[in-house]
Amino acid sequence: MIDETKKLVINAGSRETRIALLEHGRLAELLIERQENPSLVGNVYRGRVDAVMPGMQAAFIDIGMDKNGFLYVSDIAGAEGTGDIEIEDGVPRAATRAKRAKQQPIETMLKKNQYVMVQVVKDQLGTKGPRLTNFITLPGRYAVLMPTVTSLGISRKIESEQERQRLKKILQRVRPPGVGIISRTVAEGRAEEDLENDVLYLARVWERAKDKFQTMKGAGLVREDLGPILRIVRDLFSADFEQLIIDDELQYERILSFLENMAPALTKRVKLYKHKRPIFDRMGIEFEIEKALRRQIQLKSGGYICIDQTEALIAIDVNTGRFTGKKQLEDTVFQTNMEAAEEIARQMRVRDMGGIIVIDFIDMERSANRRRLIQKLSEAVQSDRAKTTLSEVSELGMIEMTRKRVKHNLVKALSQPCPYCEGSGMVRSVTTMTFDAIRRLQSFFCGSKEHQVVLQVHADVARRLTNEDAHLLQAVAEHFDREIDVEAGPDFHIHDIRLLRARSRKEIEFE
Repeated sequence: MIDETKKLVINAGSRETRIALLEHGRLAELLIERQENPSLVGNVYRGRVDAVMPGMQAAFIDIGMDKNGFLYVSDIAGAEGTGDIEIEDGVPRAATRAKRAKQQPIETMLKKNQYVMVQVVKDQLGTKGPRLTNFITLPGRYAVLMPTVTSLGISRKIESEQERQRLKKILQRVRPPGVGIISRTVAEGRAEEDLENDVLYLARVWERAKDKFQTMKGAGLVREDLGPILRIVRDLFSADFEQLIIDDELQYERILSFLENMAPALTKRVKLYKHKRPIFDRMGIEFEIEKALRRQIQLKSGGYICIDQTEALIAIDVNTGRFTGKKQLEDTVFQTNMEAAEEIARQMRVRDMGGIIVIDFIDMERSANRRRLIQKLSEAVQSDRAKTTLSEVSELGMIEMTRKRVKHNLVKALSQPCPYCEGSGMVRSVTTMTFDAIRRLQSFFCGSKEHQVVLQVHADVARRLTNEDAHLLQAVAEHFDREIDVEAGPDFHIHDIRLLRARSRKEIEFE
């Protein structure tokens, strides 16, 4: 069934690819991949064990990249206790924490300089190297082959028990010996032949990967996953999308060729964008991206939310703003919270927030309203492909969440720390820097006999020192019997203070 609210819009540049998922005409997800920093997720490597860390039950694996990957013991196939498997973020793992705890120690499984086949499940984030798994997964259109386990699985999004049982029987018939298979959501309603062809193709891919692993020397790439465009077509584009629009003719032809083999019925929904105006600009996506970089997001009612990211967590604050409502305060607060819940769920997807998220909703007195709010937020995050967990609303209106992600969030991907405020979001005030300059002059004159100096500061500080606070500077000059000239330094940061010898104009170092 076609969902007329869902579209994929692709802006394919030579150095950057941007893929937007639109729902109800608004940006819901955004993938950005740049040629200079391509994603490694899904790639399979021949890795060399560089170091085993018993205290962390993990190993550092050289995969031929600048930074070693990181492999936890729970992500090693064959470890004791991993017989019962579940899929987490697309990666097979021991189903329970108790089973993971029973796994044999990593130092008995891996040795330094040993070679192992690994797959990247999370790109390098900051100083952390890529996250690896030894549970290999090879995704196709309708199924995912898991050659290191023997489990059968059906996508949780397929709700019909009758369809689940039908697919399970098909998988049992088409599964090659000794491997596991999961049916993908798009397998719902497909003929057995479709799944069988998909599985046979994936089995051939696995055989080629094994052969390359055995014959290659040293650490390096065994199998590269599809590029971002074909990967999103394979993993996301399905019959419930109204349209896929792309602005590059070569990539358009590649998508059509890919779909002819994988899902020919979808080719008629792929459109080539030919207008001169940039596609993201024409469809309002650029404006949505710009909004997603702001700290404050306005709500239609007049309320707003503020999003602040710290080292440990993301804090989201909900405010009524100029919205006063037409009835009682509780109704105003409830309406603002409900609108905020929907927008927060969307912003989490657009920005790809990850880790611990704390939402400070406006406090509500009625427990029924708190229950309706948590239900609203739960429903809003259901369309999120990332795994989320949600707590109840506390008495103070707080909700704690966790959300998994595999790449940099949007703000980090498109931004860098401000060189002016050094990422703090704050700079010292003109008043603070004025008094600081006075104190530093006093300290300098206590240890120096320099008679005539030039004080260079930011233009706003210079104006302050030569106008309303000129008497402070004069008091220092008279107390130490010195001459002080003040200048606005060229292109000075508000924090910059420089001292020069008056005659030679040479800089004087001072604390």
